[in-house]
Amino acid sequence: MNTVFVIDAEGKPLLPTHPARSRKLLRNGRATVEQVVPFTIRLKRKVENPVGSFVVGVDDGTKHVGIAVKNEKTDEIVFRGQMDLRQDVHLKMERRRNFRRARRFRLRNRQPRFNNRIGAKLVPSVKCRKDSILRLLADLGKRLNIVEVIVEEVKFNHAKHRYGKWFSLVEIGKKYLKNQIEKMGYLYTATFGYSTKSVREMAGLMKTHINDAIAIVIKCGMMPIIVSHCLEYNIKPRRTKTSSKRICTEKNGFRHYDLVRASHGTRGTVIGSVRSLKKTGLTLRTSWNDNFEVSYRKSVLLQRFGGLIYSW
Repeated sequence: MNTVFVIDAEGKPLLPTHPARSRKLLRNGRATVEQVVPFTIRLKRKVENPVGSFVVGVDDGTKHVGIAVKNEKTDEIVFRGQMDLRQDVHLKMERRRNFRRARRFRLRNRQPRFNNRIGAKLVPSVKCRKDSILRLLADLGKRLNIVEVIVEEVKFNHAKHRYGKWFSLVEIGKKYLKNQIEKMGYLYTATFGYSTKSVREMAGLMKTHINDAIAIVIKCGMMPIIVSHCLEYNIKPRRTKTSSKRICTEKNGFRHYDLVRASHGTRGTVIGSVRSLKKTGLTLRTSWNDNFEVSYRKSVLLQRFGGLIYSW
């Protein structure tokens, strides 16, 4: 059982509903399926005064980010998940730099210039991580009326490390994230790890990125936490540019990262995103195997993802 997100005919986010009610709306022809994962329906009528406001908790990390969304009125967790951030940006930037240097000396033998820099800017690896969080917030904002974003920040000891006021990449990234969230029109609130830890231990939650995000948005003494109708999503930001060496981009109507449902002899019904397209079959990313092979003939396309890939 999972919470179903609802939008009206004009795309305005409404309050989430129960799966049974969504099935009734779809069966009576009063709504259509907008997105399979996370499951979202679109009403065929316009809602004049939509109600409901939601708060997002972000447990910002280097490799993983915890996300939790809470209904301000009912204190119910309607969405929770973990985003796995890319870790190959630095290597790809270094590879591009080596190609650029080799091309410079191979074609024109031009000396490198150091006086044409645009000034201080965000490190590409840090910017990629923060932009992934912003992409997720923008995607959640399409189906939920988000009014506030609470981000867990850290304190850097400048007196101990003596790096200067803005040398810490962590602080630079947090400042960039704060500015972009405020530009999106959301109220930005900062919290710290010691506060998150005390609330999480009081609630009896294990130490995970998702539980830390839940502890960020819940109130002290708000027990129990209502998360029974909320799946745990695993989110991966999709690359906008792929390697030109990839020969097969589409086969038998399937593309990379597509959400597919397949029938398997031993596993039964399998749901996952496409990892590779082979001659005999396609491989899926599943919860138990990152390279599970299934047949084209027994596979059905469920959804074609855009910039974010959702799984559970």
